[in-house]
Amino acid sequence: MKLTSKAMTNGYMDPEYGIKTTDESQIKCGIPQRSFPLEWDDVPEGTESFAIICMDYDNVEDEGVPWVHWLVSDIDKDRRSLEDNEAAKGTLIQGMTSWALPYGPYEDIPAEYIANYGGPAPGRPHEYEVEIYALDIKPDLEPGFYYNKIRKITQEHAIDKAVLKFIYEG
Repeated sequence: MKLTSKAMTNGYMDPEYGIKTTDESQIKCGIPQRSFPLEWDDVPEGTESFAIICMDYDNVEDEGVPWVHWLVSDIDKDRRSLEDNEAAKGTLIQGMTSWALPYGPYEDIPAEYIANYGGPAPGRPHEYEVEIYALDIKPDLEPGFYYNKIRKITQEHAIDKAVLKFIYEG
């Protein structure tokens, strides 16, 4: 499979999809909410659905943990893209991001902002990874699922995977 995004130029994400957006209405509780578009192709035969995981492993140096920015499950097998800001439309099965941490500055953030796309907000440049998995099942996960659920499903049911890396400058 191949994964691309019009939000990336020369390996860098457009600032509008993170904390540096010029549209302040896209920031809720300090969390960027405008999801970026994705396109994929060369899908293998036998695909029943897709799952997306967006991670920031550079966050380990800042907060001691990799950061989950976006989880999407049960994407229809006939789709080949997600639109700009599709996370906000309520049509995707999305999981909990790391913005759900129950302590410090992350306490008391409403669920509608953490079981959704939670964009980049680093204090320095970070490299991010978006993975799309072609799955041989449709998991039927409920909104608000956690990373461990989709990770186990991708380990057991992925028939192909594509990765898109990008840098967001904080």
